[in-house]
Amino acid sequence: MRTVLERVRRPSLLARVAAVSLVLVVALGLLLSQLLASMIAGRALQAAKDSAVLTTTIAIQPLLTRHDLATGLPADKVAALDRAVNGSRGGTQIARIKIWHADGELLYLKDPHTVSLSTPDAEPSPELAEALEGNVEAEVVTTADEPENAPLLERYGTLLEVYVPIEYAGEAEPAGVFELYLPYAPVRASIRSDTLRAVGVLCLGLVVLWLGLFRTVASASRRLRDEAARTDHQATHDPLTGLANRRLLESELAAAVDREGTRPALVLLDLDRFREVNDTLGHDRGDELVCEMAARLESLAGPSDLVSRLGGDDFAVLLADVDGVESAMVHADVLRRALCAPVPMAGIDVVLGARSGVSVYGVDALDGPTMLRHADVATEAAKLAHVSVLAYDPAKDEHSEARLGLIADLSRALVEGELVLHYQPKCDLAGTVLGVEALVRWQHPARGLVPPMEFIPVAERTGLVHPLTEQVLDIALAQARSWADQGRPLPVAVNISTRSLLQPGFAEQVLAALGTHGVPAERLGLEITETTIMEDPETALEVLGRLAAAGVRLSIDDFGTGYSSLAYLKRLPVHELKIDRTFVAALTSSARDLVIVDSTIALGNRLGLEVVAEGVEDAATLAELDRLGCRVAQGYLLGRPVPAADLDLSRAARVHA
Repeated sequence: MRTVLERVRRPSLLARVAAVSLVLVVALGLLLSQLLASMIAGRALQAAKDSAVLTTTIAIQPLLTRHDLATGLPADKVAALDRAVNGSRGGTQIARIKIWHADGELLYLKDPHTVSLSTPDAEPSPELAEALEGNVEAEVVTTADEPENAPLLERYGTLLEVYVPIEYAGEAEPAGVFELYLPYAPVRASIRSDTLRAVGVLCLGLVVLWLGLFRTVASASRRLRDEAARTDHQATHDPLTGLANRRLLESELAAAVDREGTRPALVLLDLDRFREVNDTLGHDRGDELVCEMAARLESLAGPSDLVSRLGGDDFAVLLADVDGVESAMVHADVLRRALCAPVPMAGIDVVLGARSGVSVYGVDALDGPTMLRHADVATEAAKLAHVSVLAYDPAKDEHSEARLGLIADLSRALVEGELVLHYQPKCDLAGTVLGVEALVRWQHPARGLVPPMEFIPVAERTGLVHPLTEQVLDIALAQARSWADQGRPLPVAVNISTRSLLQPGFAEQVLAALGTHGVPAERLGLEITETTIMEDPETALEVLGRLAAAGVRLSIDDFGTGYSSLAYLKRLPVHELKIDRTFVAALTSSARDLVIVDSTIALGNRLGLEVVAEGVEDAATLAELDRLGCRVAQGYLLGRPVPAADLDLSRAARVHA
């Protein structure tokens, strides 16, 4: 009903053009009708005048001579005129006839229904004067201004009064005037008939003209609407699959979040190995595959859901209403599995994988753009984690507003010195402290103590990791110097990120810091992960070689979780292997982890490396490590990370200053 009312209130362009053109055509018709009627009336009047002239010229004027007009009409002439007038009624009906002399004297008056007046009493009219000048004059008589006309008007109705000059050859001026009274009804009937016929033809022509104009405008309007519809469709749909594109998806997202009583969810799907299809079978086959994936998604979507293609091998499905995150993830997995089903193509079955990210309105987003961004973040996280479906998790969002605020705060923290170090002891299995690992914390003025997993990844992605590493080294070496000055010289280990290790001049920076604080190189340990080394093995080997040559102790942290090659391990100038805590924690409960730990200890011992077991939290694990031949451990059982002031150095091994 609302749509109908809107159309009534706002007529279409075609309706407005039709109405305006119809008004113009009707106005033109009225104007032309009046003009035609006037022209027809004029022509009818002229025809009546011509008929009167013809009647007088043929039937009356030959009976009179100029002498008759000059001397008066004899009786025989009057009788002849009466007969002529009466006879003329078979052609042009005459109600009355008068004959005037050139000097304005009435010579003859004849009314077919009365007798002739031999001595008429009549006054000349202005039309008579015009006729005596040689002009044929005529007027329509509708009222009895003259008493003599009353009987004629009563009998004939409206009269046509015509004045015809009586002219003879060789004479310059008329000798007299015939004044004829003719019934106007035939003329009027002729005018009406001709007018109706002419106006009818005119109206028919104008109707045809308007219909032709309307048809032309309607056709043009239809083409414009079709073209506008095509343009609008192209602007909001993918040309290959016909699915909604990003623009339409964003519009429908905005509408979905404004709809009351529903909880929409957005599912993004990214195909795996799609490029291989293009490279192997060609882009035409790749397009066929995309269309097949689109058809599968549409077949599974609900009537209120929207399937869209965002480009390439990325699809999105807007679920109109879900019960929650778990429900949305179930839908997402159904859609993902449909994309993973084999597709027969070029004689083979093409099987693609797919990753999916989910964002749910009211759970992790309150508007359409945020839902789209969060679903994209979740999809990328699913790829990195090698899982099928993931819901949005703020912790995995590298570009959240909270992260942006964290970047600004971290920049300020580096300037204002808000970073602090906690130290966790590394001990032999008897509990003697052999050294410490420096672990950075951020003493945030509002959030309190922030753990490293919340700000270190941000620092690594923004370039702040370089000043952060420099500051951590400075604090750790200053503390090492302080302990040495107290007679408790203790080795300190610092974790180094990939970006810091591969930064030009890193080795010189470390050696300069050692010199600044007066700490021997062997008191500093640098812990690097396998992934850090394998990022650029050659550069890493060069930097580590320079540091090792200077006496800095090098350790491979989290050993067993990366992808290092034993060939590189043989070449690396490292002094220590640290077995990752995930293996150590399950040492007494998992046979596989036991084998891994045993093998790592044996490998380290044979390579002449010190092996450190991380994550030791109970006596059973410590005893098993002792049985396997591991001599150094680190974990909550032996000591938690604490500020330097709280570190118990009574169990520290004596090291020569």
